[in-house]
Amino acid sequence: MMEPFTRVVGQDWRVRGGDAPLCRHLEIALRTAIEDGRLAAGVPLPSERAIAAGLSISRITVRQALAPLVADGLVVTRPGGGSNVAGGTSVRRSDEKPPASTPGRRTTLRSHADELAEKGEPVETRLVDRLTGPPSAPEAMTLGLGPGERVLRLYRLHCIADRPRILELTTLPAAVIDPEAAIVSPSAALAEVGLAATRGVERFRAVALGAVEAGLLELPEGTPAMRVERVSYTAGGRAIEISRAFCRGDGYEVVAELSGAQALE
Repeated sequence: MMEPFTRVVGQDWRVRGGDAPLCRHLEIALRTAIEDGRLAAGVPLPSERAIAAGLSISRITVRQALAPLVADGLVVTRPGGGSNVAGGTSVRRSDEKPPASTPGRRTTLRSHADELAEKGEPVETRLVDRLTGPPSAPEAMTLGLGPGERVLRLYRLHCIADRPRILELTTLPAAVIDPEAAIVSPSAALAEVGLAATRGVERFRAVALGAVEAGLLELPEGTPAMRVERVSYTAGGRAIEISRAFCRGDGYEVVAELSGAQALE
């Protein structure tokens, strides 16, 4: 059984990280615990609920602290839920430089429109709808929104040669964003108000398109597609943008380079 979590992160974890948000303090404490071996490779982490209860903080703070560690390969999620410290070959110290990126491997945070542009053809982005309203419970938890706060939802189509390729729903905190600027580029609009996204966590899932999504992508209902869910974070660890994209399966691929023992794990 793991010792009390306060012993793992240290009694002083709240004061590390200067004036950064509490989630950043916890991220630093967890990162340090992994690097010095207090959290050994392969060790299962307690649930978000258990960590939150043990440290007297919210689950959203725990989730925001873990997300950068997942993005950096220090923590991996387990099928069916839960997380554990990554194997030794996956752990990288925070003061080490990441390996150089290779062609075809997505190692930078960029928009879906930018990814389509790599095909060498002009990309047109069309606004389908724009709505402002209360967040869903998962959105409020992810973005750290309180009662009464609202979100801006943008439904956009990214097209090549007048053909829809990706349908994207972007959710942003309404209080901090200029809606008109966000239509053109959510990332640029966030950067304009000092909330530039510097990293993100993506999940890929194969789905069958529903009637609405299929119609907008000009495909029959039930057509297989790739759903890409992304949460983007600021340098301080604040979740600032949620993206859900439906990508046509006939024009979207994910390529990753594997090497050495990692390819066999």
